[in-house]
Amino acid sequence: MSAAVICRNVSAGYRQQPVLHDISLTIQAGQMVALLGPNGAGKSTLLRVLTGLQPLTGGEVELFGRDLRQLRATERARLVAVVPQEVTTPMAFTVAELVALGRSVPRGRWAGLAATDRQAVEQALAYTDTLELRDRYYSELSGGEKQRAIIAMALAQEPQLLLLDEPTSHLDINHRLEVLQLLERLNRERGLTVVMTSHDLNLAAEFFPQLALLDHGRIAATGAPAEVLREELLEEVYHCKLAVRRDATGVLMILPTRTGTAPTGKRVHVICGGGSGVEVLRRLCLAGWQVSCGALNQGDTDAQTALALGVTTALEKPFSPLSAGVLATAGQLAQAADVIVVCEVPFGSGNVKNLDVARQAGKPVLLNTRQVAVRDFTPQREVPAMIRTLVERGATSWEHVSDLLIELEKVR
Repeated sequence: MSAAVICRNVSAGYRQQPVLHDISLTIQAGQMVALLGPNGAGKSTLLRVLTGLQPLTGGEVELFGRDLRQLRATERARLVAVVPQEVTTPMAFTVAELVALGRSVPRGRWAGLAATDRQAVEQALAYTDTLELRDRYYSELSGGEKQRAIIAMALAQEPQLLLLDEPTSHLDINHRLEVLQLLERLNRERGLTVVMTSHDLNLAAEFFPQLALLDHGRIAATGAPAEVLREELLEEVYHCKLAVRRDATGVLMILPTRTGTAPTGKRVHVICGGGSGVEVLRRLCLAGWQVSCGALNQGDTDAQTALALGVTTALEKPFSPLSAGVLATAGQLAQAADVIVVCEVPFGSGNVKNLDVARQAGKPVLLNTRQVAVRDFTPQREVPAMIRTLVERGATSWEHVSDLLIELEKVR
């Protein structure tokens, strides 16, 4: 079996912001591969790389044995067809007219449809079960019908590789199954290589023999569903509790496990600032915790969020160092809590004493330890040492809110 796609140490990004880091991936001709991963993992960027629309900052890509950078746009269009998440058009195209646009590359921009073009259009309509829709306007179709029409347009190109960017994201479950069964049939009957990004782990496990899991622009795992969809790996990538089971037919099922429900009457005190606590405060309040916060300066983003959520907060005047009185109030709130959460706060001389509040409260501390040195703006660079002291005294580290909620479940 020859390779349809080979990525060797591929890196890419937008406006000097890296997104993909050293991606190496091989997709054999005739395979069906689903690209999985959370938002921002790099799935859509990788798809754009394979189309040639996203320039590389490193590495190389081969399509069917040819260097992608050496392929002209018309050559790429003969090899690769793309189905985006959604297509809108201001023109009143019928389905047949829309599908015929897929013949633009083979026939040339201004040439009329030849007999071979008409045959390709009819075949694409037949394969996607859209023959009966041919005279209907695209704008009048349902979501599933529109997606089938766009896939028909892509098939009319007669590509060797079909790339689909979350084609089922806006569809109900019936139309999702309809689209995926169509892709499965096209792969089986025409040998079409299919690469699709998806957020639906269950449908990917059922329909795609090969998966590639991305995390922060890197490949976390590739292989068959059973090799990739492992609980410990998925929890590390998605930062939430998941259970992997098999249904009665043996198909893998991935089920989220509810986390973050507060034990009755439990209190948490949050040390945050500069926007680091917005999501934490929101999630804790939604989960039913009794939340306090501070010390913070009035006008701080986190202070505004706390006010909106009705969170009791120790507040200092705007742009002022934390006074002894406000710190004492924060200390009282911390001592009244069952657990203290320290967010990914930028610390300077004005607010670093909040770490003393956490240390002196005598309560369990859940501490965000990401990029501590980068967040240290104190004159003496004292924050790393203070963080180490908290860790040595038993503080538990966390990086993502989902990790924090899991740790909070242990508080009883």
